[in-house]
Amino acid sequence: MKTGTIAQPNAPGTRSVPTCRPTVTKDDSYRNILGADAWARLKPEVRARFSAKPRRGVAIRYKGTMATVELSFMGWLFAQVCRLIGTPLALYRGTRIPMTIELTPDEKLHGVAWHRSYNFPNKAEFTVRSTKCKGTGNEFIEHIGCGFRMRLELSEKEGSLIFTSSAYELQFAGWRFRLPDLLTPGITTVTHTQLAGDRFRFSLSVDHPFLGRTIYQDGEFYSAVSDR
Repeated sequence: MKTGTIAQPNAPGTRSVPTCRPTVTKDDSYRNILGADAWARLKPEVRARFSAKPRRGVAIRYKGTMATVELSFMGWLFAQVCRLIGTPLALYRGTRIPMTIELTPDEKLHGVAWHRSYNFPNKAEFTVRSTKCKGTGNEFIEHIGCGFRMRLELSEKEGSLIFTSSAYELQFAGWRFRLPDLLTPGITTVTHTQLAGDRFRFSLSVDHPFLGRTIYQDGEFYSAVSDR
């Protein structure tokens, strides 16, 4: 993990000694929500990845390739409509799509913003952005944009960390409304699986109760330089 250095004052006549300033701070929210037993079953690298968050002015970056990005017709339609609230979904289909994932602090929402930048061939790069933060209950909230948000439950399976959506909501002027399941893309499931070395697999599937699978993505990523 990369660190910066800052000079600290010393006694007169002595030289300044650089000290390390971490680029991340400890984050126990995933462990607290998942529970100690399930947390202990995660792969050590997954625990390390989800027990730290970036400090102000710092970004944690991952690079990799999305082996496949699939959209049904309705998935594609959902993605185009969602451009009105900030492009929370990939817009195109494709294979072997280079990607960068960047995590930065979201001070307004008191969470971590995830920026996922896709580079489809012959298309301008575009970024999907959302913010994850701890909810008031035993769950995470993913803020998508324009007041839309998704409730996420955590679970562990064979050492992998799994996020599963339990509801989509609209928050406006202090009010919160649950969206009917039929008007959403479907139940979202995201899985983080550790691979060899510092590489990990990211998979995302969205399944609608009547339309079937509307969105699917799967790719491999690795840690990149974590500094700005």
